[in-house]
Amino acid sequence: MSDFWKTKFTIGDGLGMGSYSLGHFAWLALMAALIILLGRKYRIEDGKGQKRIRWAVAGLIILDELAKDIVTPITGQWEWEFLPLHLCSISVFVVLFHAITGNRFLEEYLYAITLPTACMAMVFPDWTGKLPFLNFMCFHSFSIHLLLVLYPCLLLFGGFKPSWKNLKFIIPAVLLAAFAMHFVNNLLETNFFFVNGGGDGANPLSLLEGYVGWWYLLAMPVIAAICWIPMYVLPKMHNTKKS
Repeated sequence: MSDFWKTKFTIGDGLGMGSYSLGHFAWLALMAALIILLGRKYRIEDGKGQKRIRWAVAGLIILDELAKDIVTPITGQWEWEFLPLHLCSISVFVVLFHAITGNRFLEEYLYAITLPTACMAMVFPDWTGKLPFLNFMCFHSFSIHLLLVLYPCLLLFGGFKPSWKNLKFIIPAVLLAAFAMHFVNNLLETNFFFVNGGGDGANPLSLLEGYVGWWYLLAMPVIAAICWIPMYVLPKMHNTKKS
């Protein structure tokens, strides 16, 4: 089997493109360019035009995820880890439901949960240590997270205004799901929601786990607060100045 089709579970050692390499920065630059260019186009479109763009991005996200679900079984590499139970994998369905319904609560979830988690995956990828640049799963991992960042950014360009009051509904739901994932992980030997380990690569959770062991879990609400404070305070300040 060509290395192009291998996953991080089956590929040999020493082939990873590496984090903060030229290839990694190229993906980050592509993400920034798409957010700016497509965001500006989204802003000037009418309601129907914006809906078409949302559907296009949502469709690409679904196709991207389906491609992984087709390729890994066909090549005999499917793992329990590929179940759609990671936070970003769940966001794939949240995007789809939002594209269909336009639900305001789903917008808040995409902003509060999907946007920061997908951004962190792009900045601290856990697949670059194993996978080369020219690899299907490397392309999938970058592209799916890029699109998951793009979708809520489009909502912001369209005038979405976050409300911290909705966090009281989102936080308990995520905590309940994380609690359930702990038992799923023990059963399947997986690491959904990173509650059974900090993950691979130089991400904040894995670095903390190396120093304090399982106590890294206590850093999760701190990291969430670090993300949410500017995400909710700055828009509030901007809206206050405008009024």
